[in-house]
Amino acid sequence: MLLKSLVIMVTLIAGSFFAASCYAHPKLIASDPSAGAVVSSPKEIRLTFNEGLSAAFSGIELMDQRGQKINTGTATIASDKKQLVIPIAAPLPQGTYTITWHVVGADSHRLQGKYSFTVKQ
Repeated sequence: MLLKSLVIMVTLIAGSFFAASCYAHPKLIASDPSAGAVVSSPKEIRLTFNEGLSAAFSGIELMDQRGQKINTGTATIASDKKQLVIPIAAPLPQGTYTITWHVVGADSHRLQGKYSFTVKQ
C-alpha cells in the first residue's frame, strides 16, 4: 500500500511539472498590422510575444494575394526581447497579404502561425 501511494504521489508531482512546462511556450499576444486589419502600407511588421525570443531562429515570410513572396528587411528583436520587428523596404500595393511567422523562445520552444491583413490606399 505504501508503494502504491508513493507511485501515485510521484506521478502527480511529475504531472504537475509537465503541465507547467506546456504553458512555457512563446505566445503571440499582439501584431501590427493586426490580423484582419485594413491599413495603409505599413513600414514594418511588429509581432509581440509573451516571452523573449531568439533572433537567429525567428522570422517571417510575407506573401501577396497571388502567393508571391514580398522582400522584407532583416528581422530583428526589439530591446525588450519580446518583439520581432521586420522592416518593409518598399510600399505595398493595394491587396491582401499573408504573414507566416516562426519564432523560437528563449526557452528553445518553437512556435509558428500565420494571419492576413489588407492594404488599402
